[in-house]
Amino acid sequence: MNTSTPNDMHDSSSQELEFEGGINPRIDIPNGGEILIISNDQSYLTHGIHKFPAKFFPELPRYLIQKYSVAGETVLDPMCGSGTVVLEAILNNRIGIGIDIDPIARLITKVKTTTIDPGFLIKSARNLVKQIHELDSLPDYQPSIPEFHYRENWFRSYVLRELAIITESIDNLFLPKQNDTMFHDIRDFCRVVLSSIIRDVSNADPHCTRTVLRKKVVKNIRPGDTLKKFSETIFRQCDSMCEFFDVSQALTFKDVRLPDRNALKTGLDSDTIDLIITSPPYINAVDYPRTHQLEMYWLGLLGDGPLSRLKRTYIGTETVYKEEYEHLKTTGYETLDPILEEIYEKDPRRSFIVFKFFDDMKSQLEEMYRILKPGGHYCITIGSNQIRGVEVRSDRILAEIATAGMGFEQENTFFSKLIRHFIRIPRPERMLGEWILILRK
Repeated sequence: MNTSTPNDMHDSSSQELEFEGGINPRIDIPNGGEILIISNDQSYLTHGIHKFPAKFFPELPRYLIQKYSVAGETVLDPMCGSGTVVLEAILNNRIGIGIDIDPIARLITKVKTTTIDPGFLIKSARNLVKQIHELDSLPDYQPSIPEFHYRENWFRSYVLRELAIITESIDNLFLPKQNDTMFHDIRDFCRVVLSSIIRDVSNADPHCTRTVLRKKVVKNIRPGDTLKKFSETIFRQCDSMCEFFDVSQALTFKDVRLPDRNALKTGLDSDTIDLIITSPPYINAVDYPRTHQLEMYWLGLLGDGPLSRLKRTYIGTETVYKEEYEHLKTTGYETLDPILEEIYEKDPRRSFIVFKFFDDMKSQLEEMYRILKPGGHYCITIGSNQIRGVEVRSDRILAEIATAGMGFEQENTFFSKLIRHFIRIPRPERMLGEWILILRK
């Protein structure tokens, strides 16, 4: 957790700053400036427990938390993804609050921010791996495999069996026992570890945001590889969780709250949150439900409904109906309406998707204004998009929405360059970085 100071950061121009590791909160990034963070902490403690698209480098929310809040205050991420902001909040002695509509995001965030006694955790992991190998050694043992579309296309038969053995072993070893919280916490930890290997042992392209099969991508997965990968991963993540437990013992505040709500209706009281930091979904870039569909099938997180029904509830959804885009939708915002009109001439459906995203984000901004304390900050990290060849500067559009009668002041905006991605976004939609919009109530 190195913190860059003016002496060890690189200044390539008056507006470009490069930081090795963390950013000293005393540094004021100039309005309109550019930064590049060379991250050292993507796997620090439990940050690396599960891959997640468009994930924060921990150093950026850490800087924002330290700059715009003090110990003991509340830090909310209303679209928390894999929980980077929430974990950084509690590591910096703030009260961390995370909300997400995505079921796997909620589970990862819960596990990432929940400390578990190292002795019980390691003993449980050893017992689990022992049971898994005992069941695998029984040639006639056929575990129950969950049903889902194109199951045999996504996984080889022996991988299905091995994943099912792991799933059954977790469920059987950690049956609810008198509402024992630690038992549930360890079970969820094991489920997230299982989820973290599913894409790797599937036949899906590991480098695509969508879960897809490609003829040119043939993965070398042999019998036994899935069990070996799970065993190696769970003990490696046990080490990270034990380190998190040790670090947490020195913290004054260990308060994590994960309301089962959404970014438009948080259920939080008005004027109660000190700082909000989030990264909304990208328009037309990352389809989160489809990205994690295999993991959610195995963990039983999708329920009985189709994936499309879940997708329609997300901000930035591409699941829209034809009657919704039969006519051009406009908003009255100077930065947005010309973009909607230009896209509509090329693709009415895409125009409506962009309209719907910013209409939802307007409601989201109104909710954040309601719950934020006067003087509090809302920090939004968002990238620009190319939609049918039309540039969509989301930061400028959100700034207009937030300041045009809503009550926010735009305090600062700077650009954070990206140096690497977990999964590749299609080239026309790939972003070179993200804008950080700092709003003040």
